[in-house]
Amino acid sequence: MALVPTVTQPVNEGHLFAELDMGADSSAPTVRATLVQASTVFYDTPATLDKAERLLAEAASNGSQLVVFPEAFVGGYPRGSNFGVTIGNRTAKGKEEFRNYHSAAIDVP
Repeated sequence: MALVPTVTQPVNEGHLFAELDMGADSSAPTVRATLVQASTVFYDTPATLDKAERLLAEAASNGSQLVVFPEAFVGGYPRGSNFGVTIGNRTAKGKEEFRNYHSAAIDVP
């Protein structure tokens, strides 16, 4: 299996459109995939889901059959945040930031 990128125009946040070659058998199907490189809307799960829906629609309109998002795109950890923590201490701003993060979390059954 080899990943064979196609040359396309980058869209919005630099999504990569690629075709997946399933091997030497020329009768094997080609799957058009989109690898999304986008960030979540921090502390706003509904807005993140809206963003994901827009990106999915955009990928589908470009012929994608498979769309891959970054790990923890929905309800993900806010990269770069330490929630105001230093060893043995947490700032009021950090506590508020963690409350926002926690309130945007989703339950996975």
